[in-house]
Amino acid sequence: MIENSRYQKILFLSIGFFLLLVLMAVFHENGILNAYRLEQEQLQIKYENESLRARNEKFRLEINALKSDPYEIEKIAREKLDLIKPGDRVYHIVQKQNSPLLPRQ
Repeated sequence: MIENSRYQKILFLSIGFFLLLVLMAVFHENGILNAYRLEQEQLQIKYENESLRARNEKFRLEINALKSDPYEIEKIAREKLDLIKPGDRVYHIVQKQNSPLLPRQ
């Protein structure tokens, strides 16, 4: 009877210790959950870095074009600054608004 009781105590202590180890492995600050969260964060940061690299490359190409290509400068001047060359014709398209007071045609 005493041997059985001692065996049960050792068994319960072993199970308790094992459960404590499992809980620490999962929920500790260096545990599995935190490692998974940090890995997801790292993947997100890598994705953002790649996106920023692509954006920087696009800007670098645009800067080089503006430095060396006069047609690119002219294009920007025409589109963003609304500049025109002498002799150019400018057409403004005005959308017609439907008014409830005017009869429909």
